[in-house]
Amino acid sequence: MEKTGFIEISITGSKGNIELSPDNYDIREIISILENAEKLLFSGEKQVRPIISYKIESGSVRHIFKTSIQYIIGFNAVVGQINQVQHIDFLDSSTAKAFESIQDVATKQNYVFRIKTTLENSNEVIIDSSTSFYRSEAIWADAEFYFYGKITNAGGKDKANIHILTEEIRYRKDSNED
Repeated sequence: MEKTGFIEISITGSKGNIELSPDNYDIREIISILENAEKLLFSGEKQVRPIISYKIESGSVRHIFKTSIQYIIGFNAVVGQINQVQHIDFLDSSTAKAFESIQDVATKQNYVFRIKTTLENSNEVIIDSSTSFYRSEAIWADAEFYFYGKITNAGGKDKANIHILTEEIRYRKDSNED
């Protein structure tokens, strides 16, 4: 039998004057957490991932995700790195988007998210309205490319594309470069 572990995402806050609990936690918020949890754990190929089971508990709102211990150990390392460097630029796109989504909810709803595993001495990351877990803007560079060959197909209404048949790849070095 496969060994399992848990990831816990606990949320504290309030809705107006009422303390947050599973009874006043909206189903849309649950759906958002479920989608983000899958992205946090399995950013790549989702067809080959193990089963993730779920339960919601009191203590404000505690989301408990149970899955293979191997993925829990890997996620614990990711959480530790995020806590240490306080940014998410090193994460792949899907996982980073999940953290950004949680950060958005924390800011808009004034919630405090605590994300940790059930491993002994688990790493923990806290996301609230004072944190800023967003990726830095991508750095773009201007570049010029020359392709030599025969255009075999061109088109596309929304996403233009050109297909070029080449026999070899050539590189042209500008005269002002060394």
